[in-house]
Amino acid sequence: MSNKLVTGIALGAVAGAALSMLDRSTRETTTKKVKHLVVDVQYYAYNPEELVNKIQSTTSKVQSMYKTFMHDKDFYLEKFNEIQELTPQVKEIVLETKEVFTAGIEKEKKNPSESIIHL
Repeated sequence: MSNKLVTGIALGAVAGAALSMLDRSTRETTTKKVKHLVVDVQYYAYNPEELVNKIQSTTSKVQSMYKTFMHDKDFYLEKFNEIQELTPQVKEIVLETKEVFTAGIEKEKKNPSESIIHL
């Protein structure tokens, strides 16, 4: 059964590729990319040290990006934890401030003459 599945997938891929080649722009784009790929393969076949240098350069860039990501991840996780610890304190301060303002507004509603300043 798995042979039929793999065969069916392969035939479907071939059929899909063949149908997509009916479009002129797809054919032209594919031809350009294949020609460019052939040129690159020939170049690196004659200059394997450049391929090695390019792979090493790319590898070092990826490693650098990974280190930066890991450092940033640690920094952001630390800040996230700090925010989680501060959230209950901030909530309490906001509620206290709300109570003070609400009490002041209610007091002014009850005694509006006390809020008038006479010079």
